[in-house]
Amino acid sequence: MRRRILMLGVAALLALLSAVAVVAYARGADRRAVEGKKGTWVLLATATIPSGTTGAQIRSKRLVRQVLMPAETVPSGALTKLDSGLDTRKLNADLAPDQMLLSRQFDVAVKPVASPTPTFKVPADRLAVSVQLGIAPQVAGNVKRGDQVVVFLTTPKQETDEKPQQTAVLLAKVTVLSVGESAVPSQPPIVVPQSGAAAIMSTAVPSPSVGSTTELIRYVVTLAVTADQAEALVNGYNRGLLHLGLLGAKATVTASPTVVESGAAG
Repeated sequence: MRRRILMLGVAALLALLSAVAVVAYARGADRRAVEGKKGTWVLLATATIPSGTTGAQIRSKRLVRQVLMPAETVPSGALTKLDSGLDTRKLNADLAPDQMLLSRQFDVAVKPVASPTPTFKVPADRLAVSVQLGIAPQVAGNVKRGDQVVVFLTTPKQETDEKPQQTAVLLAKVTVLSVGESAVPSQPPIVVPQSGAAAIMSTAVPSPSVGSTTELIRYVVTLAVTADQAEALVNGYNRGLLHLGLLGAKATVTASPTVVESGAAG
């Protein structure tokens, strides 16, 4: 019995020594290959690695091995190790056994897009509604965040209707949440033919030219309104022309009789 145990122990020891010798020989062969030259460790696939495999999967499944090669024979972008930066990146093509891993074989890392930071805070009991205006209808560009404004609505005269152009107070006092501006290509005012509703026109004034292209400035004004005011504002914006009035510290505006276009037939 003791002899059998002794023989098994000797066999296990010989197997271990054999494995160590093989590894030593392999590493020695790598070093002999670069003897007298500068060596670089690279990663080679141990088996076929399918496209779509992530760096984390390659590392956890040990699908690559390190090999020492002459630096002059190593192509640019060869990987010497699999760091955490490759964990979520995927191979863009299959790798054959003993094929070298290169950084360009992995998809480009996509950076998460940060959510845009809100440019204003909406009061708890209000809605934020935006309308696009030209520079004149928002007091020559002087309306800014926090201002109190009155909103006028002008209903243009319709060709199919005998009613004259009319202007009235739509909202007597609302707060401006934000005012943005952007340049747009120069173009004539657009008139949208409508039946039973006013044409929508966008007014703007020229700004300094950029190159040979003249640009216009348009403004988007966001107002804090109640639900009822929001319905009136959106309806007015889509059927007529809006004009803001900047309220002074002591100014008050109340709903007034509709102003009719002068010279209109009674």
